[in-house]
Amino acid sequence: MPDPTRLLAETKRTTALLSDARSVLRRVDKLAARASAVDDPALPQIAEVRSAAERLVTQLGRRQQAEQRQMKRTPTRQR
Repeated sequence: MPDPTRLLAETKRTTALLSDARSVLRRVDKLAARASAVDDPALPQIAEVRSAAERLVTQLGRRQQAEQRQMKRTPTRQR
């Protein structure tokens, strides 16, 4: 049986990482909008970064869902 304390810490860490990854994705979207407005030659690199950030958000979202399901199945500690 998994340790509820360790599982909770992992869940909190994943939630923080997901929040940060979503923030990065929003920043990249703003950067892409500014770069496309002036037809900047860096657009292909920005698109690569956006794609990587999207994959990261998806991966972390799936991990968060799996951890939340595991938290529901894990009994809490009795004092």
